[in-house]
Amino acid sequence: MNAVLRDLLHYDVYRLSPEKPWMVFVHGAGGSVKTWQKQVAFFKDKFNLLLVDLRDHGESKDIAEGIHGFGFDTISDDVIHVMDELQIPEAHFIGVSMGSIIIRHIEKVQQSRVASVVLAGGIFKMSKKIKVLTTVATTLTRILPFQLLYQLFAFVLLPRNNHAASRRVFIREAQKLKNKEARKWLGLIGKLNRTLTEMFKEKIHAPCLVVMGAQDHVFLEPAKEYVAKYGEVFLEVIERCGHVCNIERAGEFNNKCLNFINLLEQGSQKTHSYAGKN
Repeated sequence: MNAVLRDLLHYDVYRLSPEKPWMVFVHGAGGSVKTWQKQVAFFKDKFNLLLVDLRDHGESKDIAEGIHGFGFDTISDDVIHVMDELQIPEAHFIGVSMGSIIIRHIEKVQQSRVASVVLAGGIFKMSKKIKVLTTVATTLTRILPFQLLYQLFAFVLLPRNNHAASRRVFIREAQKLKNKEARKWLGLIGKLNRTLTEMFKEKIHAPCLVVMGAQDHVFLEPAKEYVAKYGEVFLEVIERCGHVCNIERAGEFNNKCLNFINLLEQGSQKTHSYAGKN
């Protein structure tokens, strides 16, 4: 990893044992490594863990885009560079929301690095609701500060009382983004339709589990369509749960992830016969 990234990218590492497999956690837009606190507490005595604050988020700094501009490929490369720095050849990847797109890009460009994929609140397709939300967000960013806009966005995605904990975490962490950096990320949202079409026009090659909340009124149906299209991608739906299921129903989410990954590590379960037993 070059000196610039080493100084500007923040990440947390929990090393358990050289013999243990790695898990890499990728948060979504507006999040940070703190998005995964409940997963760290659960998994740190079972796996080696890497959590990355994506550029501009958490304790990572603003990084000049360079000649190639700013896109999901840039962000994905950051995660790969951190893995290279720590000499992590392969890992199980867990992502939430927009982190699902970043993991998909990593899997496309360095498939051998991805042992498995778990996507929480995965984003697969531009439904009508997503298109309306992204259009509104892009328009309002010209007149509203990002922090206020993100609060509004969080309430639209997570409207119910039982979604309150998820809203608080994401609103709190989003306050760390300055308007300049936030506009870059909102620019990615404007390109989301083309990105999703390119990223998910074929099956994820690594063993993949998608975990969604039954109350995720924006992203659940596109996830169901993707899983129905590719039979070796598996879906678990958590009842009475919204978009950010790794926070809202952390216990159920953690157990589903552990069951899926343990079966793969034991070599006793193949993706075509995964039954989601918990």
